[in-house]
Amino acid sequence: MSYNRLQVMRDNIEAIRLALSLGAKGRGAQTAEEIAVLRKYAGFGGLKCILNDANELADAAKWSKSDIELFAPTVELRRLIHDYSHNDREFKDYMDSLKASVLTAFYTDNRIVDAISDALKYQGVEIKSFLEPSAGQGAFIDSFLRNDRYPGAEVLAYEKDLLTGKILSALHPSILTRIEGFEKIERDFNGYFDVAASNVPFGDFAVADPAYAVSKEIAYRQASKSLHNYFFLKGLDQVRDGGLIAFITSQGVMNAASPFIRMELVKQADLVAALRLPNNTFSENAGTDVGSDLIILQKHTGKKSLSADEEFFIQSVVDRGTKVPGNKFFQAFPQNVICTDAKVGTDQYGKPAIVYHHDGGVDGIAGDLRKALDESLHLRLNMELYNSNGIKPPTPDPVTPTPSPKHEAKAETPKAEKKSSLTNTPLMQQYQEMKKKHPDAILLFRVGDFYEIFGKDAVEASEILGITLTRRANGRDKYIELAGFPHHALDTYLPKLVRAGKRVAICEQLEDPKLKKTPKQKVVETVTPNQPPKVESKPEPTPAEPPKPEPVKEIETDGSPDYTDNPDPRLFAYNLFGELEPIGKPRRQPKPAENAPKPRPSIEIKDIPVKKFRPLTEKELEFYGSLNWEDNPPINGFYETMMSIAHRQLEEMRLEREAEEAAKSETINENGIVIERTEGDFIPGRQPRVASQKPGPVEKDMSPRPFTEDIQFFHHNGSMVVQDGMVGFLSEVRKNGATFNPLELKPEQAKRAMLYVTMSETYQQLYNYEAETHEPSEHLREHLNQYYDEFVDKYGNLNEKQNVKFILMDANGRDALALERGENGRFVKADIFDHPVSFALDEVTSVDTPMEALTASLNKYGKVNIEYMSSLVDMDQDTLTQNLEGHIYYNPLVENYEIKDRFIAGNVVAKAEAVRSWIEREEERIKDFPGYDGVEPFIAMSKDSLKALEEARPRRIEFDELDFNFGERWIPTGIYSAYMSYLFHTDVKIAYSSSMDEYSAEASRKNMTIWEEFCVKGYYRTYDGMNLLKHALHNTVPDIKKSAGKDENGHDIKVPDSEAIQLANAKIDEIRNGFSEWLEAQSPEFKERLVDLYNDKFNCFVRPQYDGSHQTFPDLNMKMLGDRYNISSIYQSQKDCVWMLLQNGGGICDHQVGTGKTLIMCMAAHEMKRLGMAHKPMIIGLKANVAEIAMTYQSAYPNARILFADEKSFKADNRVAFFNNMKNNDYDCIIMSHDQFGKIPQSPEIQERILREELDAVEENLEVVRQQGGDISRAMLKGLVKRKENLTAKLETVRYKMDNERDTVVDFKQMGIDHIFVDESHQFKNLIFNTRHTRVAGLGNADGSQRALNLLYAIRTIQERTGKDLGATFLSGTTISNSLTELYLLFKYLRPKELERQDIRCIDAWLAIFAKKTTDFEFNVTNRIVQKERFRYFIKVPELAAFYNEVTDYRTAEDVGVDRPHKNEILHNIPPTPQQEDFIAKLMEFAESGNATILGREPLSQTEEKAKMLIATDYARKMALDMRLISPAYEDDPNNKASHSAKMIAGYYRKYDTHKGTQFVFSDLSTYKPGEWNIYSEIKRKLVEDYGIPAHEIRFIQECKTERSRKAVIEAMNNGDVRVLFGSTSMLGTGVNAQRRAVAVHELECPWRPSDLEQREGRAIRAGNEIAKLYADNKVDVIIYAVEKSLDSYKFNLLHCKATFISQLKRGALGARTIDEGAMDEQNGMNFSEYMAILSGNTDLLDKAKLEKRIASLESERKSFSKGRGDSEFRLRTITHDIANNEAVIAGMKADYARYEAVVRRDKDGNPVNNLTIDTCKLTDEKNMGIHLQNLAIRTNTHRQYQRIGEVYGFPVSIISEPTVVDGKESVQNRFVVEGNYKYKFNNGFIAMSDTHAACMNFVNALEKIPGIIAQYEERTAKLKADVPQLEAIIAKPWGKEDELKALKSELAALDRKITAALAPKHEEDDGVENKQQPDANRGEIRDNQSQSNDSKETMVAEPNPLYSNKSNSARIRLGGY
Repeated sequence: MSYNRLQVMRDNIEAIRLALSLGAKGRGAQTAEEIAVLRKYAGFGGLKCILNDANELADAAKWSKSDIELFAPTVELRRLIHDYSHNDREFKDYMDSLKASVLTAFYTDNRIVDAISDALKYQGVEIKSFLEPSAGQGAFIDSFLRNDRYPGAEVLAYEKDLLTGKILSALHPSILTRIEGFEKIERDFNGYFDVAASNVPFGDFAVADPAYAVSKEIAYRQASKSLHNYFFLKGLDQVRDGGLIAFITSQGVMNAASPFIRMELVKQADLVAALRLPNNTFSENAGTDVGSDLIILQKHTGKKSLSADEEFFIQSVVDRGTKVPGNKFFQAFPQNVICTDAKVGTDQYGKPAIVYHHDGGVDGIAGDLRKALDESLHLRLNMELYNSNGIKPPTPDPVTPTPSPKHEAKAETPKAEKKSSLTNTPLMQQYQEMKKKHPDAILLFRVGDFYEIFGKDAVEASEILGITLTRRANGRDKYIELAGFPHHALDTYLPKLVRAGKRVAICEQLEDPKLKKTPKQKVVETVTPNQPPKVESKPEPTPAEPPKPEPVKEIETDGSPDYTDNPDPRLFAYNLFGELEPIGKPRRQPKPAENAPKPRPSIEIKDIPVKKFRPLTEKELEFYGSLNWEDNPPINGFYETMMSIAHRQLEEMRLEREAEEAAKSETINENGIVIERTEGDFIPGRQPRVASQKPGPVEKDMSPRPFTEDIQFFHHNGSMVVQDGMVGFLSEVRKNGATFNPLELKPEQAKRAMLYVTMSETYQQLYNYEAETHEPSEHLREHLNQYYDEFVDKYGNLNEKQNVKFILMDANGRDALALERGENGRFVKADIFDHPVSFALDEVTSVDTPMEALTASLNKYGKVNIEYMSSLVDMDQDTLTQNLEGHIYYNPLVENYEIKDRFIAGNVVAKAEAVRSWIEREEERIKDFPGYDGVEPFIAMSKDSLKALEEARPRRIEFDELDFNFGERWIPTGIYSAYMSYLFHTDVKIAYSSSMDEYSAEASRKNMTIWEEFCVKGYYRTYDGMNLLKHALHNTVPDIKKSAGKDENGHDIKVPDSEAIQLANAKIDEIRNGFSEWLEAQSPEFKERLVDLYNDKFNCFVRPQYDGSHQTFPDLNMKMLGDRYNISSIYQSQKDCVWMLLQNGGGICDHQVGTGKTLIMCMAAHEMKRLGMAHKPMIIGLKANVAEIAMTYQSAYPNARILFADEKSFKADNRVAFFNNMKNNDYDCIIMSHDQFGKIPQSPEIQERILREELDAVEENLEVVRQQGGDISRAMLKGLVKRKENLTAKLETVRYKMDNERDTVVDFKQMGIDHIFVDESHQFKNLIFNTRHTRVAGLGNADGSQRALNLLYAIRTIQERTGKDLGATFLSGTTISNSLTELYLLFKYLRPKELERQDIRCIDAWLAIFAKKTTDFEFNVTNRIVQKERFRYFIKVPELAAFYNEVTDYRTAEDVGVDRPHKNEILHNIPPTPQQEDFIAKLMEFAESGNATILGREPLSQTEEKAKMLIATDYARKMALDMRLISPAYEDDPNNKASHSAKMIAGYYRKYDTHKGTQFVFSDLSTYKPGEWNIYSEIKRKLVEDYGIPAHEIRFIQECKTERSRKAVIEAMNNGDVRVLFGSTSMLGTGVNAQRRAVAVHELECPWRPSDLEQREGRAIRAGNEIAKLYADNKVDVIIYAVEKSLDSYKFNLLHCKATFISQLKRGALGARTIDEGAMDEQNGMNFSEYMAILSGNTDLLDKAKLEKRIASLESERKSFSKGRGDSEFRLRTITHDIANNEAVIAGMKADYARYEAVVRRDKDGNPVNNLTIDTCKLTDEKNMGIHLQNLAIRTNTHRQYQRIGEVYGFPVSIISEPTVVDGKESVQNRFVVEGNYKYKFNNGFIAMSDTHAACMNFVNALEKIPGIIAQYEERTAKLKADVPQLEAIIAKPWGKEDELKALKSELAALDRKITAALAPKHEEDDGVENKQQPDANRGEIRDNQSQSNDSKETMVAEPNPLYSNKSNSARIRLGGY
């Protein structure tokens, strides 16, 4: 049965209708009919149509042909849900849930589920509790519980979809149904269920389960990021030990490359079954073909080893030939693949996969599945484990001990004896021998570090001791029960066994287990209740042969604790000094008497001495001694300690009592062994000790009680507090109360604890008060000093050893320890004891100059305070303002002075207008009252200020200079509405929603312009003008599909319709481009208003000329800077930049490499601190640079207090202390690396808010995409849904940490950091953003990186605190590394408020204003035109630059005047080798055909097919570098790039040998890897072997594995010991100051980004290069190696062009307003045509390819245009014909009506009088005529001919018979007409059969209708006539690009002639006169200027100019200008 979408849709609707109805009635399904309806629900997986608009009939036009049959049901579905929704919000939630299920809701056929449930039932699985984590409509529940096969079983079902959950609840009202995600299940259900079964959802969506996301186990962290893996691990958590999970899932679980999930699964559970299902398993029920697996696991936490099957299960494999992933399990068990046919194909994502098929359909699949399941379950299902409920599994009969060994032998059959002797392991043989001797005792058998218990003893001991019971192998085919515990826990467990009345025999080892595989054992002691212990004699062991090793490897059971890393709190505790020791640990025994027998055990356990502590009081002993770890675990470390002390002291007291009794008793001497008699428990190895008698303590109430004090912000679980004079701990802390748990301490201990608590609480109150109020509290600070001094005097420093462990028992202990810091080997007070550290103190009291007074005023008040400044500088206010003239201006808007850099800055246009209005208003107010209130001086000052503002105003940008994008958000929608009304010739309304960044449009009446001119008809859908208008506003293109045939299932194969997409793009471009033309035609007044609006919003920014020359930097130590770094003075650029940062509170320091950014950063940070602008600045830098930054800071400011984070500071043990150190101390600066900064916890509140904003944006985009319906692809929808789920999971993780980890560690917000300096800020450019342009190249990764997100959190924290933008300083020489889109991310970090003012809330809004998207239609390898979109052009660049420069200081090395060498760029052209020539031909053939075997590799997979040009580009890059990167089969060539570069390097080496000149060699391809061939090693080999350069002078940066080795190589290079250094951009391009002797930089290959080039060259071209300055003409040669006919030159040229544009934008020096960025990147490679042209070696062919591409695109566009015009011509002919027909009809009907009106008679009311006569009826009364007419209607049959029956007013009346079918029988129906020029009918020609009067009046009524019919025809004709002019205009409209096409064809013909001439053979010509050539002075520079001279047309677009040519044979070419 095939999948019927329409029937499934109808079934779903009926099921939803019934479920909603039952929900309203408050009951479940009760009747069989109701249940049947609900069970037909199959979900909406695959029914994508529900995403389309279906609100009204008009929406049907938007639906595709294949979906149109589902339109009506979808409308019905929406209305149904809407009717049952209580409000719009509930309706939206229902629809959102339903739409989200489109991706995941594929239900399993009942027959498949029955096969699973029946197989389990057949094996005897009984179910008492059942879990369905993804229930759907409950197929698994129905199957497992059908026929009441498990009566009384509990069922819990989860279903996330709201509607499906309602259906599930209605179908199963008796079970517990949760309509939410499985991740919401409570922890109480862990280990509860017998069986969990489901078809789990699949997808790489994150799950909002923070406990998994933050788990230490990698498998759990991975599972939190993938839905299907999560269900497996979470399901295992929920089933009990022995329970089963049976999940159908995607093949991704078993095929995934990462094994961690599968490893975790088989670690916790036994693999029972793994079956691969065929792809057609879900075809009938869900309409989808997808591969899936059935995996059944049995939870087994006590397992010891993995089976071979499980080892296979873990391993995934990939077939080398087909690239198909699989699992080794199915290779080992091919019978577990259920199919009849298999072939290699692709999965639903287009990746290689094996497609399995079963010819038997679902019935056949179910049958084979059942057989395979029966076999797997029979082999692997452990029913003993299942039936044990995980507690006591049934075991074989153990050895039955009897008192007599003889009887023991008789009890066993000889057969069993024989088998035992053959199969028992040597260890078990020893055990059985010992057991025979002590059959009535529990035998503790020492094995290594454990006491093991076997057989029946193990069962009994596990019940008494509560330890895990497992099984171990005993020989080949037998198992025995096993339990055990560590040897050092004997003192804990032995008393429990004795108290239980058990006799215990202890068997110790007689050999060292490390020396013997099976050490010999002997019983050394027995303990019997109420009997003295028996100590067995231990004779010397005799040598014996070591037994064979055990065949079964043992592993420690999961049920036992890990005693190495995580001590069991039941066995260990911390003493008061924080040392870990076992509970009841044996004490040293006194030396025995000489005559006493000396037992000699083989293993001696030595005590570790520990510090003693005071004995507890009797009350303490009673309280803590009554606690145990099983029933009442300790709440914190203190309780653990006290419980440990109490149990030990009680044991000692008991031993003392026993010793006293033993002294009175007799000793028994048996066989020379002395045995002591004891009562009760006995701890072996203990000697009696006598305790002195002490008086009884005073009774105190030590029971827990409510905490009566107020709960403070620092109170947490475990906080130490004081109440009622007692010290205790808090538990169950809530907002309104807590539980106080008192501790009974010795008086001195209580005093110390009380003093500590008082001091700790005082500190918390002090810090919190000052942080909240920013006011010092000297009162609290005095108390804190008093309490601290008293504590130190009495008990020593807080951080001394005797105090640390005690303090750490308090939950706030780490905070208290941070009240001290170490200095010079001693502890000193933290800064908080002296002054506030959470905010800055104002310390400036006097200054020397007015400028310093101005700075101090800005620091303290944030504004100019004349009175304060006058007091500082001892100068009157008038004199002060005169001295500051030009530096401060009066701003009447704030009624105060403002500094120039603040007043004449920012939006000066709006500010000037506001000041002007104020002046006019004040002058008008006082014109009649001069001097009234003394405002005249302020007006005068305001006029001066206004003049300054007007002079600073940017030059007005006029209309002609502006480039408008259609869809810019700042343009009022009314303008767009007016334009579209003009273009579409009808009223169009456009609206914009800023929250959703979404335009909407509607037309009052659609016309031919919308339906014809701007319409694209696709195969499935028609896109009219309104559809295209929305795409034009959003700058997108519809994804139009067409059918390419049918697949094997008869479904359409949908492919992009390139021709329709191109036509749509042309029409969208026409709408967008026509906007500018329409604006041009508007009135001057309109243009002025628009220009004013633009200038006011964008062209209003002024960047002040920051002059920092007045700064003195009083703390700067120039001497030390000079000694260490040879810095003699501060650059003016550095002063200016520091001043800018001080005035703005941050910004961007965009200084070129080597211009002193590090010192700028240090000076700015220190000045901010000194001036009080920032009290705790932080610097973060690259790991390689951060130590150098700290050293520079310390050199510049030797007295500064710097906190530098080294590697040890951020180790896990030290990190918390370091964070507290940051929090509690007032450092001048904190310096750390980027990586360390990423480990600082960020404020959870900030994280939540930012993630919530991003999630809201994704949800808005998701809603917009869903509204687009058919315009979107499934992949696009899935991408957005995945992004939403991942963000939701992140948000839940943050909330989880907020709830569970609050206050456990200091976060960034609490540290008080108020400014961040980010060195190399481009490392953080990968910031999260949201966009709809997901298919556009070059935008980067929208998900961003966690590193960038952490920085955003921190900056937002600072910005929220200050309420302003900035708050951080970015420093980088490459702030824009590759594309101008990176500017938006900079603004998002630093200027969020300003972006919001410009109505920019997302990157799409920013791109709409400043970027133009291009859609290139390029040739692909099959010569088809394909669409490729990118944001290639940037417009309004000057305004963009002004916005950037407002907070940026951009300087090049030339601007700064850095004394550094110049760059001498050399292009070294290399002719291709013969091998390269051959491979180039292969590359061209591969690019044309796509046949990868040409290159000697496997064919491309489907995934690789999509990236073939990227693959081709990568091959071309490798080919150009060295052919051995393609294949090791290629040999070395003396003319390859390695040989050329080696020769050049050797030449420089010899040239500068005297001065030890050094060289850098860069290549990001083929970097150094030991043991592999690489270009580094090859060039080094040539340098050593061919040129004799010592090998030790050539180094690779990749060899440096540590920072120390890296520094050593850099120092060696500066000293000249290393002469050549190889490296990549990432490892050598930054953080390397080895320039002292550098003379050359060699670029072996070209990087992808301009910034990478600059970073490379900056290693040598920087200050401090002595050799280049003295001996190389102050130049560094940069040699670029370019192989001809490769991509080398093209890439270098493209990067230089980008670098030029970026530099010009930063300077604001662009003459053009538009930039073209080019079209090549590392994600996509090159386009096909350019690739082919460059490889051919003829750049003319590149021009030809571009021309051909453009011509082909235009011709295709013209073809589409002609087709559209032909359609319009046909439409016009049709309309013209219809108009003529209509007019003829109207004329005929008017004539008929005039004739009728002339003869009709009417009564007094104006009603016509009936004048009917019937030919065949002689009677003329109405009644008889009516009867006659009714008889005619019944009996007449005219056989479809009109037959006259009478007339009315001279008009004939006729009857016609027409055949029809009624109830399956053929019949006729008769209709009556009145004939004139046309035939007229009333009631469609049918007469009334029950009313004779009405029957007779039928014909008069027909004539009376004529005027109404005429009116309808006239209206229709008028509409048609209105469309004629539009159609005529469409037809008459010429194709606008005809001239362009002709010109391009002419240009192509000329270029063809040129290429032909160039390729023709050269012949010498004798005629003509030879021209004498003048010498060319610039012969070394080769440029193709001819092509440039041909096109002299000026343009406003900045386009790349070719810098290099591939035509030269010169090996060394010098290029000027760089």
